[in-house]
Amino acid sequence: MAETIIIIPTYNERENIEKLISNIFRHAPDVNVLIVDDDSPDGTGIIADKIARSDSRVSVIHRAIRRERSVDGFKAVLKRHDIRYIMEMDADFTHDPKYIQDFIKEAKYNDIVIGSRFVKGGSDIERSFFRRCFSRAVNYFIRKYLGIKIRDCTSGYKCFKRRVLESINLDSLVSNGPAIIEEILYIVYFKRYKIKEIPVILKKREKGNSKLGFKKLLKVLMDMLAFKRAHLPEKKKKEIKELRRFGFGLALGLNIAGCVMFYREKAHFIWFTDTGSLVLVFAIAYPVVLGPIKKILDAIILWIGKIANTVTLLIVFYLIFSPIGILLRLFQKDILSKKLDKSASSYWIKKNKSTVAIDSYERMG
Repeated sequence: MAETIIIIPTYNERENIEKLISNIFRHAPDVNVLIVDDDSPDGTGIIADKIARSDSRVSVIHRAIRRERSVDGFKAVLKRHDIRYIMEMDADFTHDPKYIQDFIKEAKYNDIVIGSRFVKGGSDIERSFFRRCFSRAVNYFIRKYLGIKIRDCTSGYKCFKRRVLESINLDSLVSNGPAIIEEILYIVYFKRYKIKEIPVILKKREKGNSKLGFKKLLKVLMDMLAFKRAHLPEKKKKEIKELRRFGFGLALGLNIAGCVMFYREKAHFIWFTDTGSLVLVFAIAYPVVLGPIKKILDAIILWIGKIANTVTLLIVFYLIFSPIGILLRLFQKDILSKKLDKSASSYWIKKNKSTVAIDSYERMG
């Protein structure tokens, strides 16, 4: 009985699906395959049904609404208690089936395995220089914006242990398109699951047309804004709220300083007001940027506080003890000498007045 299932979301992939299934079973004959077809008008679903009738390792789900990723596939697979590892890959041969065994091997020791173009040994071949630079820039932005330390955040070639997907409320996912990849990674990353990126070489799709466009990219960015708010951990929410409050306060202070400069006819008011406006924009849209500024100002304030505390203690010390010393001096009282005389006359030392050497002191019997 197979422990691994590979979910393949399809839309207009009739030219690729049969060859892909054949290659999958050539590299990993013991896996099962679930095709999730979004009512492809080119007849991909019909071909998938034909494959499923001839091979019991293949099953098909038909969806009337196009979602592009396989959330419905995840739900269906989780109902099968024999499945331990759940993989997902694209149907256009950008994801080479030869890596399937590497995924299964690494999944035994990790919770999530991601096929990455951006780790040592991975690459994105047969694509233009502009497309490769664009992919790196998008991944860098996603990594920084979501705060996840995953190099290839947009990879659709990945493998989950069953318990990872069981820990997610799949019905609570905000995205309904390609951003589901990033949303799931965002959720599981903060659950402290062990994530491993393995190198893969992504190729240009063999047949058919790429489905990536400006509208889809914009939709991904909008979905990211929505699901980050929806799934943000409570600790992070508190940090962002604190940074936002700090940003509003700093922006207000800078703008007030700018108003004062303007009133005094100083040209520097432009610098203060412009900086204050920029800080206000960051506080509203991206408060994480203000984190380093807040840390620096907190350190400066703490340092000033320590200095002020030390100076205050010194002043208090001298204000208390200086008058006492002056009064004792005026009345010719020396408390320390008087105390020493008491001990000398009553307890253990005897002073020889003829010398000041150390051996002139001896223990009383």
